[in-house]
Amino acid sequence: MALYNSPSLKRLFKLYESSCKIFDTVWNPENVRTGNKILRRKLKGPAVIKYYPATPSVKLKDITKEFPMFYFRDMDREPVNMMNEVRRRRGKGPPRKKDAGAAPAKKRR
Repeated sequence: MALYNSPSLKRLFKLYESSCKIFDTVWNPENVRTGNKILRRKLKGPAVIKYYPATPSVKLKDITKEFPMFYFRDMDREPVNMMNEVRRRRGKGPPRKKDAGAAPAKKRR
């Protein structure tokens, strides 16, 4: 024999609803999937923005276009340019463009 009677389902729902109001959680008696678990999480955007360093808004390319009378060396591109020059000397560079004024080649049969 039980020492106490268990509360009715209706009273349990009222208790759950009032606790949701008090603790500011979502009242969902039908257990419908609402996505609140994901929406309650902390946003990742600000942490991602803090992780990556800010990129400079003015780039060397913009400065060289603005001031063509000065010569600026791009130290980041220097090794790449040097390797491309070595490849061009060995004949490994990109092929030359065709001359626009040249006559079209004859068709083969």
